[in-house]
Amino acid sequence: MANNNNKTKKTAQFIALPALLVISLLAARLVMNTKTGLKMTGPVELNRLGLSVHMPSGNLWKSDEKWNYENNSFVIKSFYNIAAVLNKPYAQCRYLFAANPIPPRQRLEEIPSETKIETGQITSNNLVINWAIVNTSGIQIILGVCDLSAGRQIEIEVMQTSDESELAREIFEKIAKSIEFNDNGLLETGIKFITRLKDGELINSLDFNSRPSSIFNITDSHSRSIGFMLDTIAALKTDSNTVINAAEYYYLKSPSPQEQVSYFSGSPDLTQFKWQIENDSRTGKKGTEIIADGSGIVSIRRLRTGSIFERRIGKAADQTVLLSKIALPEDILDTALVKFLDIDEKNMVIDVIRSDGDIIPAYIEKLPAENPDISSIKFEWLNENSYWQQNFYDNSNKIVKIVLSLEGVYNLNRSDVNEIARLFPERSSWLNKFTAHEEVSD
Repeated sequence: MANNNNKTKKTAQFIALPALLVISLLAARLVMNTKTGLKMTGPVELNRLGLSVHMPSGNLWKSDEKWNYENNSFVIKSFYNIAAVLNKPYAQCRYLFAANPIPPRQRLEEIPSETKIETGQITSNNLVINWAIVNTSGIQIILGVCDLSAGRQIEIEVMQTSDESELAREIFEKIAKSIEFNDNGLLETGIKFITRLKDGELINSLDFNSRPSSIFNITDSHSRSIGFMLDTIAALKTDSNTVINAAEYYYLKSPSPQEQVSYFSGSPDLTQFKWQIENDSRTGKKGTEIIADGSGIVSIRRLRTGSIFERRIGKAADQTVLLSKIALPEDILDTALVKFLDIDEKNMVIDVIRSDGDIIPAYIEKLPAENPDISSIKFEWLNENSYWQQNFYDNSNKIVKIVLSLEGVYNLNRSDVNEIARLFPERSSWLNKFTAHEEVSD
């Protein structure tokens, strides 16, 4: 019996030793492949913005191979995809709409010397990427900053453990050298357009008394009336200054009840403004206050009442964000776009400050006229939601219809007080508030 046990042990050892050897060889091969066989994606383009980059992918690196909107920027990421690894290595690029005013080299030089171990510069594809290596608690991070045109900027960040520093350098260098930026002129056109607005074209286009409210009946794809929108905008001149005042009320009865009211007051050059938004929907009541103080920074304060959804998606209650040269509040967007009809340019990109506090680039394009009496402008958000809006104007440049595409297609048709009061008597108080003492002729 003892002899049988000994034979069994020897057999087990005979089997186990080659198995361990195979596992060791596989592990060694895995490490070698990861270090020496680094693969990169093809060029991943950022829609309408002329930028592309290659990211690590394969040999345990995983990338979703697309740019995602995140915290008022576009981000693309790759991760080292092993569950057992703590502090998983990663690589990411972040496209910023407004560059930090401090030059990249100076920003990196200001990193504390006790953590910074090296700095340098890479020049590739007519771009200059300044970089610094930071080493803290056994983690090594390589940071890179590159200025683009129109005040944009791209940041590169690669994290590895210190004993994999050569791999981190290789990844960083491959990403940096893969960046391509082909200036398509859309941002520069946006800068020229917004500059003209701020230099007086917007304020000069407004009445110095309350403009009659624009009233739109909202219908769904089956032509059923499901809500309405009111807006008004005017210039107000006092003894000391002139301000732009705007207000908007939006009511959706179905399929998901929602209403929103907003009030905007700002300087003619739009460098200073205060914008308050209140929203009530199935996710709860919430409010947003957006303030620009003239310094190029906008403060965003989100007020929530029972909105579990807002907390779940991780939007910060309070934020400060750098404003780009082409940022425009959404509350005055439709009024501003009327001025785009008067210039020769056909398309552009601007940044829109939305009522939820997000700042998202939008591609804006004049479409060929199908009717000699109607002109049209279409704009699409450049985040992943694929939302677009098309405005139709008559010969006097007044909006006569808006088409929205957001999880379905909706039409906003020009209407009047009597029709809206008949369709939605439960909201007659808002009609009175927006249209009192005004003659509405549509």
